[in-house]
Amino acid sequence: MEIPQAVSVIISMLKQLGFRVFLIGARALAFYGIVRETGDWDLTIDKPFSVEIRDLITNKLRDLGYNVQWRKWGFYVDINDVHIDINYMPLTLDKEFIEKAKFFGDLLIPSIEDLIILKLMSGERKDIEDVKHLLRLPNLDIHYLIKRSRQAGIDKDLLKIAKRIGLRLNDEAIHI
Repeated sequence: MEIPQAVSVIISMLKQLGFRVFLIGARALAFYGIVRETGDWDLTIDKPFSVEIRDLITNKLRDLGYNVQWRKWGFYVDINDVHIDINYMPLTLDKEFIEKAKFFGDLLIPSIEDLIILKLMSGERKDIEDVKHLLRLPNLDIHYLIKRSRQAGIDKDLLKIAKRIGLRLNDEAIHI
């Protein structure tokens, strides 16, 4: 996966501001071999929303000459026909999330299990379809996945989707 220059600039800027930067969304799926067409790059940072963080990022992006639009989940910036979403820290981003993430250059990629949780929390149709593909990947840490789904209060959603695709998840094993 090649990262466009515009995305690299944003990643570098966020890192200079002291943030860890994670790739989420469809581009993160490609890291695990699942390809879904998408026109944007979804990033998230490891700090929760605050007015100070909002203004810091906005001012820095505008200093670089970019137009910034605020959304309830963060910002978006269009640079040379590249759409980049910068999301505030997800509720599930904690020590375990970070420890299980994998490095991809200057980016961190959430574990398969944490991507499943993020996508289930989104609830969008495309994300639910992504979850179905992710659940079929080998070497899932089922204990971690179930624990995280319970923490997020979406364990019933996870089990329902798994059942729909012919998987039975429980704390002991995965059954096909």
